[in-house]
Amino acid sequence: MNTERESTLTSKFKNSKVFKELEEKCSKSPEYAEIIALVQASGDYAVNKSKTIVKNMPEFTLHDIEHFFNMLYIIGKLIPKESLKKLSIPDLMMIIICAFLHDIGMCPEENLIKAWKNQLEEQNQRQYQEEVDKFQRFRQTYPQEIEDINNLNKMGKHSRAQLLEDRIVTDYIRINHASRAREMIASDWGGKIKYLDTDLTSDVAEVCFSHNENYTALLNMESIKLCGEDVYLCLPFVSVVLRLADIIDFDRKRTPPILFSHLAIENPISLIEWNKHLAVNSWSITSKNLIFSAECSHPAIEASILKFCDLIDDELRNCTFILANLHNDFVDDVSFYKIPLPANVDRRKITAQKDIATGKPIYHYHDTKFTLSKRRVVDLLMGTKLYGKPEVALRELIQNSIDACLLRQKMSELWGENYIPRIIVSLYTENNIDYLRVSDNGIGMNQHIVDNYYTNIGCSYYTSKEFYDLMAEVKHTFKPISKFGIGILACFMVCDNMQVNTRKVIGQYQYDDPLKITIEGYDSLFIITESARKEPGTDTTLKLRRTHPWEKMTKLEFVKCVKNLVPLPPFDIVIKTDDIQEIFTPEAFKDLHLELDDDYSQDVSYL
Repeated sequence: MNTERESTLTSKFKNSKVFKELEEKCSKSPEYAEIIALVQASGDYAVNKSKTIVKNMPEFTLHDIEHFFNMLYIIGKLIPKESLKKLSIPDLMMIIICAFLHDIGMCPEENLIKAWKNQLEEQNQRQYQEEVDKFQRFRQTYPQEIEDINNLNKMGKHSRAQLLEDRIVTDYIRINHASRAREMIASDWGGKIKYLDTDLTSDVAEVCFSHNENYTALLNMESIKLCGEDVYLCLPFVSVVLRLADIIDFDRKRTPPILFSHLAIENPISLIEWNKHLAVNSWSITSKNLIFSAECSHPAIEASILKFCDLIDDELRNCTFILANLHNDFVDDVSFYKIPLPANVDRRKITAQKDIATGKPIYHYHDTKFTLSKRRVVDLLMGTKLYGKPEVALRELIQNSIDACLLRQKMSELWGENYIPRIIVSLYTENNIDYLRVSDNGIGMNQHIVDNYYTNIGCSYYTSKEFYDLMAEVKHTFKPISKFGIGILACFMVCDNMQVNTRKVIGQYQYDDPLKITIEGYDSLFIITESARKEPGTDTTLKLRRTHPWEKMTKLEFVKCVKNLVPLPPFDIVIKTDDIQEIFTPEAFKDLHLELDDDYSQDVSYL
């Protein structure tokens, strides 16, 4: 260990309540001396690794020796003195080691970063080919940035292009740092993190990985681990205090002003992070209160801090739930693990800076911003001024079905499946009520797609990172033809009730559970139940209003309407009415002389 670093670590260890409690417990027996040495070695390792973070990601907030010991200080404040005394040696050593190792995934080796950037010689580059392939797949989820990089390089603006490349690398490191931490712990610490004869390395890796996961992951942990005779370790407790200390530590010590002023920070996300940290000047924490004090120079900074406080509130609530549900059949008392936590962050000390000359705030903060009246906006979207004609609701449904079928076709080509796309458009009458149905055998939907895209108006699955990751996996490109992103709302131009039966393809000959979705108006709840649908794909049935665009059309006029709405389809479309069924091939459509609307006349490419 470097002498200067050793001196700094020793000094900081002595100021940590958690470490002093561990040291006191270990001093009672010589066999525990190795545990103190292990804890100190983990600190030295983490501090040494953390120096690469600013070098590789200069725009990211610091994760250094100050952050590690800030976390230990916060943990010492979170855990009441009487509970701290009852914690076991494994509890205490795990808390300290995990505080040091949880973010080491932010510190990949330098050659690996160069390999991602294609900056190594060919022979060395090949050594990292597997990791490079993983990064390239991730990189493909940034299509707009890649296009900008290519354009900048063509214009000779290579430094700006490299800045964009660096941002992608930074995001890759940040998003995958928990998984990488687990891998680094396995490779660098495998078999070395022990309490006497009990190997705790895998437990350290699990806790470190969990700090970036949803809190529900803690429910699946082993509640009480036996480490020796009457010696226990509570993994969920260790995970809870780690998560809370990590998120609570966001004061200016992590973002020194002098460092901020000397860095060329251009990444908007990082800029928000730095300004947020810089504004916080002090805080106080007890079992009942968590108070942040911040004097902000701009309302955007104050809003950012308040939003972060909301995240801390969520974490406090979730961690309280985890601790309340701790139990174990073979331990008499786990009550000391159920430490009291503040209910939320006290925001009263988060204010605007004051003008020195007048003593008045330099701005007045109100959470004032644009809000949308869903009913008014939907009425506007459904109005003829924006959408033109109400029958385009049918066009939106058909275009969505075409996209779903073409995507499944791409997947089927990869898997070697024999797949024939099929879309059926039907207009029929039952009990004097007209119904419009669009059925396809495309990719289908599951609950995840419904929650994140189908119901999220304007948020298209085909522009999501999830979709681009899929395209990188299958090594295909795909350009959807639907572009408005409000197809489901368009349906309510012509109906007040709709029903969707769907089943998603999730792999070769693998399908998710089918869903039946009933929607009674655009302002109503979705009623989701199990569906009897056997095949993948989606059926959408609209219960049409008494007055609708096709009520006065003859059956032949309806068929012509469909053909006008979807020129040049990529495969056969079946059009059915009560007494007519016609199959139209792409060639048949090409023979028609159709007048295309300007808004969608360009959307006829399916390659």
